[in-house]
Amino acid sequence: MKSVVLLITLFLFQGMFAQDIEETDSISPVVTNSFWDNWYGQLGVDMNLLFPSGHSVKDVFPNGKSFGVNVAMGKWFTPEFGGRFKVVWNNGILPNDHNTWLQPYGVPGENHRKGGFLNFIWDVQFNMHNLLGSYNPQRKWDLIVAPRAGGWWDIGTSKGCPILGVGIINTYRLSDKWSLYVDAGYQFVASINGVASGTDHGGNSFAEINVGVQYDLRRKASDGKWKKASEPNQNKDGVTLNHFWDNWFVQAGLGMSLQNPYRTNFANVFPNGKTFGINLGVGKWFSPEAGLRVGANWQNGLIPNKQAHYLDSKDGTMLNYKKHGFISLYADMFFNLHNIIGGYDKNRTWNAIVYPRMGLAENFSSSYSECPILGIGTEHTFAINDRVKLYADASYQVTTGGFLDGKFGGDTGLSHNGWFDINIGVQYDLGLNTWRKPGARESGIQGYRGGRNWPRFIVNTGASVVVAFGAKTALKAMIKEERPDHSDNKSFPSGHAAIAFAAARSIDKEFRKDCIWIPIAGYAAATAIGIERVASDRHHWYDVVAGAAVGYGAAELTWWLSDKMFGKGSNVAVGSSGNTVDVTYNF
Repeated sequence: MKSVVLLITLFLFQGMFAQDIEETDSISPVVTNSFWDNWYGQLGVDMNLLFPSGHSVKDVFPNGKSFGVNVAMGKWFTPEFGGRFKVVWNNGILPNDHNTWLQPYGVPGENHRKGGFLNFIWDVQFNMHNLLGSYNPQRKWDLIVAPRAGGWWDIGTSKGCPILGVGIINTYRLSDKWSLYVDAGYQFVASINGVASGTDHGGNSFAEINVGVQYDLRRKASDGKWKKASEPNQNKDGVTLNHFWDNWFVQAGLGMSLQNPYRTNFANVFPNGKTFGINLGVGKWFSPEAGLRVGANWQNGLIPNKQAHYLDSKDGTMLNYKKHGFISLYADMFFNLHNIIGGYDKNRTWNAIVYPRMGLAENFSSSYSECPILGIGTEHTFAINDRVKLYADASYQVTTGGFLDGKFGGDTGLSHNGWFDINIGVQYDLGLNTWRKPGARESGIQGYRGGRNWPRFIVNTGASVVVAFGAKTALKAMIKEERPDHSDNKSFPSGHAAIAFAAARSIDKEFRKDCIWIPIAGYAAATAIGIERVASDRHHWYDVVAGAAVGYGAAELTWWLSDKMFGKGSNVAVGSSGNTVDVTYNF
């Protein structure tokens, strides 16, 4: 056994030491291919070694050993960065009468007889040779480091749980299309054994070793390879990649969390699961289609919150807030849908992004330690100028029962405890944040040179809100309808809905021609505010409808008067390009 481990270790690392890492070639950068190039498939065999919490490593053989097969599909977006999705079916083909650590716990061979288990794993892959050195199309060995997340699904018991881990992959190219690979990973997993070991928030782990063959999915041998920018006949869909330290960005914003525990009605999320907080992030686009962001979201630690009962061990105690709420640390792999579907356009002002998420969450009022999270989300960005963008994102993530102190979901591992995150904020691009077509002389984007009249938009939006506020105040004073919670006689119309829809209609008028999704997002946010007011028993549904009408009408009136007084274009215009702000007045 020791000799096998030694051989695998040498195979994994000889790619790193078999050659010196080349110095970065900044004179002749690499040109990317289209989104549909650089895909590959993998097929191999797998050995899994389960390490339950509280058991000795020496007992892994044979109690935690199983074998299986795996199939994977992946893509390299750049020579340095890619992603892969892998499915492993373990303990379901070869007879295994020894494994006693798999469900049902302590019954030798029963897990195999019930079909074994499945692993679904998403890798974010970094080619260390190309990342630390430079791309060399003649290289045969490649060392890859892959942080990963996914899920474990026990077939016989229909129980599952999230996976977080890291893998080290070595590939050896046999020909233009065929390669050998070895993948060694170590993953942490929550308990799915119930009465076995570990807890429902984590503690168990397993190692796996995969070996197999890789086939590059190319139409012909020359496809799927990157070329130097100096080479002729470059891909017309490609762009010249920037330096590794370009295309970085930072984000800061405000967020709202909506806790949705296992087997609870979503209608009760307001107010039992509602929190507010801040989020910070830093990321990089490796290509126009794909990038990576890491961030932190701190919730329920700044604004007093008496209603977040799902987070507290006892309702009404505010214990979670007093203990500083909760925090989630996450990594998102970004996919820019516009650039994937329509191609890269350096002058595009808005972008739609989707991302899978992996990370850890810590509830400071829970008796458990960190809990893994898995999720998916979408983000929209709108460029104000070359460096500043507005962003809004929404995501949903699931975690184990320990995050909510075991109040929901029991000990089933992935117990459907989860939450929605809604964030808005500002993004700042650090340095060069664009690409150029091969052969183009400019080194970057020339800037979004919009002629948007920001003072007019700000004044009209503010005036719309003021008119809506005055109208709702007057109507409340005249009608004097009692609130559903009997707190006062100011229910009709909803002031929150009036102000929200006044702002949403102003956003609609200013941004509809640029991007229909911006006003849709505005109306969606205003609608969510109205729903929250009804769900929290502060308004009847017709109060919210009336408030929305008041706000919408206030914006219509304000913008109509503005057009009559100053003209639709107005005389003052403000634009931005690069690091300058341009103000013009038309006489």
